[in-house]
Amino acid sequence: MSLAQQRERKSSEDVLTSYMNEDKLFIHYPVSAYFKSPVELFQFADQTNRLFQLEKHTRELAIDSVLPYLQEKQQLWVNLTPNVIHDDSFIPGFTHAVLKNTGLNPDQIVFEITEHSAISDFQSFRKLLEHYRKQGFKVAIDDVGAGYSSLQMISELKPDYLKIDRSLITHIDQFREKQYMVEALQHIGKKLGAGIIAEGVETEGECLHLIQMGIFLMQGYYFAEPDYPPPPLPVSISEQLNLQRNSQMFPLKIGEHTTFFELMTWIMAYQGGYDHHFALIHVPNRKEVLPLTEVVRFVASHGTKKKETVWPHLRSLFT
Repeated sequence: MSLAQQRERKSSEDVLTSYMNEDKLFIHYPVSAYFKSPVELFQFADQTNRLFQLEKHTRELAIDSVLPYLQEKQQLWVNLTPNVIHDDSFIPGFTHAVLKNTGLNPDQIVFEITEHSAISDFQSFRKLLEHYRKQGFKVAIDDVGAGYSSLQMISELKPDYLKIDRSLITHIDQFREKQYMVEALQHIGKKLGAGIIAEGVETEGECLHLIQMGIFLMQGYYFAEPDYPPPPLPVSISEQLNLQRNSQMFPLKIGEHTTFFELMTWIMAYQGGYDHHFALIHVPNRKEVLPLTEVVRFVASHGTKKKETVWPHLRSLFT
């Protein structure tokens, strides 16, 4: 290493040390001459065997900063770099120790796997995630659909959330190819029991199309730039979300003239879920709700009455 390279490395180490002496969390990353982005900062920490120290420090700051604002059902998402397990100073369990005196529960913390290079040791990293899950923490994979966020990574790590990369989200309302790919990831997420999050939403068209696709978790400049607490959603988006959620929760509408044959036809064609989904029964002067699982049992027990209307037989269930 030349003298100039040694000086540059020493200066970079000094900048890294200054970041690790900060007692506040930056919402907007302060660009320096040595690290133009957080990615470069963490990569340098990895190269100098200080990755765990930096992740530990930023995680503690994040928890301390958000603690006065985080409500019971809200979550804090913190980065987790796979290479941290190879850091000489790595100690598993420190996050659980930090939470002990905060009042936060482990299920309010989501470890977001930020992957800028291939995971070299899936077995060791999977064991670490299993350790976190046993403690109650959640796991998400970032940038799914780009870079090293491959199908192998999803199948090996079995995340609780999949964050779809913005490259698939930008102009999704205009390109069918992107819609097909996101639909495929939705199908994978459904089979794995993983929630889907769309990253990089920047237009109303993208947001509305994602809602129509059944994706309700999103982030991007369309909603707000990085800040806390976040501003409220636009009224038009809130209304669209409520309509779509109701549509998904109540996929079946039963009216006064609905027949058993129509119900049988609907059940045979329906491809959605049954748990926590309901039929909305709307007849004159009355509205009722019935779980879809009960609708199926009800229809099966009246299989010979195809031409008859349903409501006279359903009425007895609500008296």
